[in-house]
Amino acid sequence: MEESSPVDAEIIFESSDSRVLLAGTGAVLVVIILIFAATQYFVSPAGSDSSIDGGSRSATIVWDQGIYMPRHEECVDDSNGQNLPEFGIGYEPSISITSNGNMFITAHKDLRWGGEDSPIPIILDPDDPGPWWACTDGRETTWDYWASWFWTSYDNGTTWGHGENFGPTPGNMLFANYLAGGSECLGDEGDISVDAMDTVYYLDTTLEDNWWHTLVDHGTEYSTGVCQRMNTMAADDRPWVAAQGDGIIHYLGNSGASPPECTGDSGRYWYYHSEDGGNTFSQCYSVPGGWSTISSQRHGSYVYIAQENADTQSGTVTVRISDEYGRGTGFGDGTWAAPIDVGPREGNCPEGYPVVNNNEGGTVAVVWADCPNGSTGTWDIRFAISYDYGTNWSTWNVSHINGIQMYPFVSISDGDMVSLAFYGLDFEDGGLDGDYVEGEEWFLYAGALQSPIEGDSWDFTIADPEPLHVVTAYEEQSGDVHALHDFFETVLSPDGTWFGIAYQQNLGQHPFEENEEQRYIKFVRGDLSTA
Repeated sequence: MEESSPVDAEIIFESSDSRVLLAGTGAVLVVIILIFAATQYFVSPAGSDSSIDGGSRSATIVWDQGIYMPRHEECVDDSNGQNLPEFGIGYEPSISITSNGNMFITAHKDLRWGGEDSPIPIILDPDDPGPWWACTDGRETTWDYWASWFWTSYDNGTTWGHGENFGPTPGNMLFANYLAGGSECLGDEGDISVDAMDTVYYLDTTLEDNWWHTLVDHGTEYSTGVCQRMNTMAADDRPWVAAQGDGIIHYLGNSGASPPECTGDSGRYWYYHSEDGGNTFSQCYSVPGGWSTISSQRHGSYVYIAQENADTQSGTVTVRISDEYGRGTGFGDGTWAAPIDVGPREGNCPEGYPVVNNNEGGTVAVVWADCPNGSTGTWDIRFAISYDYGTNWSTWNVSHINGIQMYPFVSISDGDMVSLAFYGLDFEDGGLDGDYVEGEEWFLYAGALQSPIEGDSWDFTIADPEPLHVVTAYEEQSGDVHALHDFFETVLSPDGTWFGIAYQQNLGQHPFEENEEQRYIKFVRGDLSTA
C-alpha cells in the first residue's frame, strides 16, 4: 500500500473582511487536518472497510467446544486399543468449504493401526506381513473404509458425519470391491478442493497412485460412480489440490524423484493440469524448489504456488503466478511467470510448508514458519500479503510466543478477513525449567484480522483449551518435534463471519508404536466479530 502524499492547495479569498479570511483559513485547516488524519488511519487496501482502523481491525473470536470426528456406529470396537473408540484416528487433516458453508475434512490413515498385520511389512513390521483391514471384528482396526477419512458437515460445523458413498467396508484390502465407489477405493492420504460450480474434488493417494472422488451439489451427491484412478504420480507422498471455474483442477504432487510418465527433469514437486473435472490430466512438469503448496481463485483465472526456493537450510520463499488458469507447457513458458521472492528463510523447519491462499478480489497471502534457532529453539512466523494479485508484497514477522510456532495456515475471505492459525508451544508457559522439555504443552492458536497491513499483529488466542500434546522425555532427549505431524488446515465462512479449523489431538499411548500416541482429528468453530 502506498503512503498518502501531503496535500498542496492554493486558497484565494475575495472578501476584505479579515475575520472571514481567518474563519475560512481555519475551516480549511480543519479540513486539511481531517484529510491528513484519514490518510494516516483510514487508508486501507482495496476491498476493505475504510471505517476500520489498525486497532479495531483485529477480530474477536468466540470459540465453540472442539468436536471429535466420528466413526460409523457399526465399526466402533471397544477392544481395539483406542482410548476413544467411537472416534476416528488419523493425522494431517485437510478441510475445504463450499459457497453455502458445507465443509469437508479428510485425514491420513494411521497405517500401523490397520489390523493385526501390516500392509507395508518392510517399513512398518518386517516380522508380521499381512493385508490391511477395515471395520472388522477382532482385527484391532480403527477406520471404517478403505479410502482416507472423509467427513462432512452440512450445518456450518455444528454436526459431522461421513461423506456420501463413504460407508463401512469390512474385510481386507485384497477383497475390496473397486466397482462400489468411494469407500472401496484404497487410500491413506488426501486433499480436497472446490470449484466455482461448488463441485467438490477429493483426491486420495495410495502412495503408488491416486484416486479421484467427485461430489456435486455443494458436496452432497457422489458422482464419480466407479473409483477413478489417476494413472499418474508414482510414489507420491502428499497431494495438494486446487480447483477453479467449471472443472479446472490443479494437482501438485510431492514425489522427490522423476515419475516415469513425466519429463526428464528432476525435482521434489510435479504439477498436473486438468480442464475436464479430472478425467484427463496434462503431462506433469517439474516445479523446481523445496516444500510447496498451491491455491487458485474459484471464479477468477489466477493460480498461485508458494515454495521454498530450494531444498536448503536457508534461502527465500517464492511465489509462482499464472493469470490464465495455469495453462502452458511447463514452468519455463506458458502462462506461469518467473518466481517472485516474498521473504527470507533463516532456518530449515522440519517439514514446514509455506502455505498460500487467496480470494476473488486479488488478495493473496503466504505464511511460513522459520527456524533460525534450530528445531527446538524459538521459531518465527513470517507473513506476506499482496492486494494486487501478487504484483506488490509486504512481508513481516508476526510471531506471537517465545517458543515453537509450527505449521501456520492462512485463510482469506472475499471481504479480506485474514485468519492465521498454528500449533504452538510457549517456552514461558508452565514454569518448567528449560525450553523444549518434558511436560511442555502444545496448543492450537488462531486469530483473524481485517485487511492486514505491514506491522500489524494478530490477537492470537487458544482455540481449544485442551492441550494437543504434552512433550515426553523421549521427545526432549531426541529433539523430536513431530508429534503433531506435518500440517493442519483452516477455512473462513463465505461471508467471513466464522472460522473453522480441522486439527489433531494426541490422547493415550499408541498400542503398536513405541514413543507414539493415539491421534484424533477434531474440528472447532469460532464466531468472528470486529469493533
